[in-house]
Amino acid sequence: MKTLKVIIIGGGIAGLTCARACLDAGLEVEIYEKRSLSQMQSGPGGIQIQKNAMAAYERLGQGMIQHQLYQQGGTILKGGFFNQDFVPLYINSPKFANQEDLGVGILRPQLQKILYHALPEGIVTNQANFTDFEETKTGIIVHFENGQTTTGDLLVGADGLYSKVRAKIQGKEKLEDPIYSGMTCWRGSFSAENVSLDPQYTWAEAWGHGNRFGYFDVGEGRFAFYGFQNTPLGGNDQKVGGAKSALRSLFSDYAQPIPTIIESLDETEIYRDDIMDRLPLGIQWGQGRVTLIGDAAHPVQPNIGQGGCMAIEDAYELAQSLTQSQDQEITACLRQFEQYRSQRVEKVFNTSRQIGKLGQIDTLFGCWLRNWIYRLTPTWLGDLQFKWLFDYQLNG
Repeated sequence: MKTLKVIIIGGGIAGLTCARACLDAGLEVEIYEKRSLSQMQSGPGGIQIQKNAMAAYERLGQGMIQHQLYQQGGTILKGGFFNQDFVPLYINSPKFANQEDLGVGILRPQLQKILYHALPEGIVTNQANFTDFEETKTGIIVHFENGQTTTGDLLVGADGLYSKVRAKIQGKEKLEDPIYSGMTCWRGSFSAENVSLDPQYTWAEAWGHGNRFGYFDVGEGRFAFYGFQNTPLGGNDQKVGGAKSALRSLFSDYAQPIPTIIESLDETEIYRDDIMDRLPLGIQWGQGRVTLIGDAAHPVQPNIGQGGCMAIEDAYELAQSLTQSQDQEITACLRQFEQYRSQRVEKVFNTSRQIGKLGQIDTLFGCWLRNWIYRLTPTWLGDLQFKWLFDYQLNG
């Protein structure tokens, strides 16, 4: 039996993880990324690789990815939701998931570099802009803007929210606009050196009226931060004197440590973007020898820290599925993979939207009621919102 060759479009978390998983499964793989290597190894703020996704990295690359994540990142331990006076509403710890920790927080550039260096040289081709694909009786031909082509047995679109692979599957030159959530997000990182943080919490998210502010440990004495605000689409901070000034104003009525965190930020390293998602595709994401993973298939709002985690799970599960297929069964294998993953990612999509709506309530009565309910809800009952995430068992 010949070795399957997998062509991956996109060098983000999904694509790089998928490449490592395919190599570990004995498959041949090529990644094509439109950005330069330096751009690919960058990114704003931090990300949490929670325990359900960490289970994949435990198995990939002989465990070296997991080792480096724990070595460079910040372990996710006790944390929770607070009101804007920083009174706890819901606190959890790894015990609720029968774990010693819930994973790792890490800066996005560090994660990208770890994943890139987990691959052999020559796997990733940068500045390769995908334009189209065509399916033959025996494989896939992939076309790029510079006129070059490559061939393989299947194509994986891991090219994010504005996926060109997804557009081509749907017979379009460009995808329709994603769905605006109604909120924008500022993010970045700060040094904990001059900020007094409660040492018992490795992460915290404070909820106000139509906004919220959170932070989490990303290792090496740094924390990632994020701030959400209900606002019309397409805004910017120029009229108020920049991002730092905007954050000062929006979160002026929040208790410490939020004001001190904002004052510690570097204006030039605050990133702002409007939060988008797309409705789930159902049980079929691709067609023929083409499938999608990560944000290309199911972008979600970043309210429970599971967008990247779903991409990691997708990547691992796809490679596992391919090891069990033979050449003539690739199409059926991809549809089975999509159907298997669809129910879980749809639940994550819905849960993330629900938590976002709760956190972004903007009426005084609504906020009071939300906080009152959370404070009176037993911790074990609150844990059920999230425990199912960590109960997931990877195949293989």
